[in-house]
Amino acid sequence: MSVPPGFPAPTPASVQRRANFPAGAVAAALAGCTAIALVWFVFANVLIGGPVGEWSGMVWVNVVCGLISAFAVVVPAGFLLARHVWAAWTLFGLCLLYVVVVVAVPMPAGTSFGAHLDFVLGFHKNNGVAIGLATIFAFLTAIAALVSATVRPPRR
Repeated sequence: MSVPPGFPAPTPASVQRRANFPAGAVAAALAGCTAIALVWFVFANVLIGGPVGEWSGMVWVNVVCGLISAFAVVVPAGFLLARHVWAAWTLFGLCLLYVVVVVAVPMPAGTSFGAHLDFVLGFHKNNGVAIGLATIFAFLTAIAALVSATVRPPRR
C-alpha cells in the first residue's frame, strides 16, 4: 500500500510478545501446587503452635509469611494464563527467591546446614513434608516460568 505524497508513512504496529502458553499453563499449575503446599505448611504450624495466644515468634513468621507467599505466587500465575511475559518473569523470580530463602536464610544459630536441609527436604513431620513439597514445587515452577518467558511460539 502506498502513501500519498505529503503524508507521513504509517508506523508499524508494535507486536506485543506473549508468553508460551503450554509452558505457562504448566507453570501456573505448579504455582497452584506450590500455593497448596504453602497453605498446608501454614495449617501445620497453626496446629503445632496451639492457641493463638501461645504462638512463638517462629510460628507467627511461618503463618504470616506462608500466607503472603501463597498469595504472591497465585497472582502472577493467573496473569501468566493470560500470556503476560512479565507474569512469567515475576513468577520465576518469586519462586527462585522462595527456594533460596527457604534453603539458606532461616537457619537458627548453631544449626548445621546439613541438619537444616534434612528438615527442609527430609519429609519427617507434617510441616517438614509441607515445606519440602513447597520448595520442590517452587523450583519446578521457576523452571516452567522461565521456559514460558523465553520460548517463542512457532510462527504460523
